[in-house]
Amino acid sequence: MEKYRRTSVGQDPVAAPLAPNEIRISQGGKINKLVENIIKLHKEGKHTTIIITGKGNAVNKAVTVAEIAKRKLGGDKSVSQHTDIYNEEVTDVWDPIEGDLDRLLVIRHTPCIKMTFTMVNAMS
Repeated sequence: MEKYRRTSVGQDPVAAPLAPNEIRISQGGKINKLVENIIKLHKEGKHTTIIITGKGNAVNKAVTVAEIAKRKLGGDKSVSQHTDIYNEEVTDVWDPIEGDLDRLLVIRHTPCIKMTFTMVNAMS
């Protein structure tokens, strides 16, 4: 691969916009700040569900943030959690540095997690 340069890394051109009740966890985010955002969404009272998503290396952090937030929201007594685990196909584009080589498209499968918190009070 030394004769190639990666030009685009797994960019999804049709990425869904962020919903108002959705928190996307990235590897660079601070856990305390993310938990504060979830608590703030809950206290606003506009949404009965909160969606937490993480992809790739951020899956571990998403689970950690969700567990801390769930405990701060009152635990299993006030929050119902539904978890989806799936893979997403990501395409990387590699362009040749030298002129006589072909462009490469590399397809990877990235692990993803989506946790949906539903407030128990809102369900009844």
